[in-house]
Amino acid sequence: MKITKLTPIVTYSPFSDWVYVRVDTDQPGLVGWGECSLPSKPNALAGAIEDLEKLVVGADPRDTEWCWQRMYRHAFWRGGPIQTAALSGVDIALWDIRGKIAGEPIYKVMGGAVRKRIKLYANCGLSEDPDEFRRRVRHARDLGYRIVKIYPLPSVNHVEGLAVLRRIVACCEAVRDELGDDGDFALDFHGKLAAGFAVEVEAAVRHTKPLWIEEPVLPETPTALQRLAEKFVVPIAVGERLFTKFAFREVLEKQWAAIIQPDVANAGGITEMIKIAALAETYGVGFAPHNPNGPIQSIASMHLAAGLQPFALLEHRHEHPDFIGKLGSFVPKVEADGCVGLPPGPGLGCDLNEDFARATPQGSWIPEAFREDGTIADW
Repeated sequence: MKITKLTPIVTYSPFSDWVYVRVDTDQPGLVGWGECSLPSKPNALAGAIEDLEKLVVGADPRDTEWCWQRMYRHAFWRGGPIQTAALSGVDIALWDIRGKIAGEPIYKVMGGAVRKRIKLYANCGLSEDPDEFRRRVRHARDLGYRIVKIYPLPSVNHVEGLAVLRRIVACCEAVRDELGDDGDFALDFHGKLAAGFAVEVEAAVRHTKPLWIEEPVLPETPTALQRLAEKFVVPIAVGERLFTKFAFREVLEKQWAAIIQPDVANAGGITEMIKIAALAETYGVGFAPHNPNGPIQSIASMHLAAGLQPFALLEHRHEHPDFIGKLGSFVPKVEADGCVGLPPGPGLGCDLNEDFARATPQGSWIPEAFREDGTIADW
């Protein structure tokens, strides 16, 4: 059995651009699907997938570790978001093939399930308006989610005054009031804050009892997490912009975070996520995969959630269900307890509707923000 072709597929969703990869084999009808969405970089990803093709064509798709090592280590220039995301998409597709050959869901091929239900949280997006967050949280609750995540920050500078701080606090208080005591929420700072201001904001919102504060500082300044770990009461979550186990080593060794959030479509695929989760388990750190994009990424994340002991919570895309339902052949929906059951099989249990994906309008998605003075802010 051999891999015969890699095909990148770019689609434009209502959220952003998404990138998929189809892996063909010499067995008629046996293909695997992967996702490597890295929004705003679709052309670079498509080219990176084409570059990887020469490294895996002719290989046995069941040899996922060998294929991973060859894609990562050849040729010489390693890592980075583009190469690692492309590798991730191919790896997911190879695990899809492995499961299809075995006639089992991927989590069974990984070693079986360690839980019966997967707890989800709804991503309620960015806003500075407490009433808008109330509306979004109410909608998520009506769908069945018991946990949500919000991004309540404007385009801040290194220091900000009382007015900005009060707006952030007002959003958190509104969400807590809407949820009551039987719901929970997480905060995402999106890497916007300098360490000093992050400490100030955490102290100001602590009384609203968020589950965690995600990406409190930029990934380019990881040592700033040391100060935050010493000052914060609210747990710290990081990792959506870290790639492979090598990038997580320092965070775990120095105990800078209580939760890590690698992305299966960017951090190295299923092969690498299993290893990252094992590292997290050795340090007593929770594992909550970043999962904001398309249906292939989402179902791959659910297989990981099913089979990995340190899993805590899974981000879930709940908007535009009609579009996502047309793109993927299986789209899990949250149930009344805020959870979903284990994903189906064989393989991922979800194939991409290639015709629909290719038919979506092309566009250009640029995630950016500007401060009041016109300077470029971190989005």
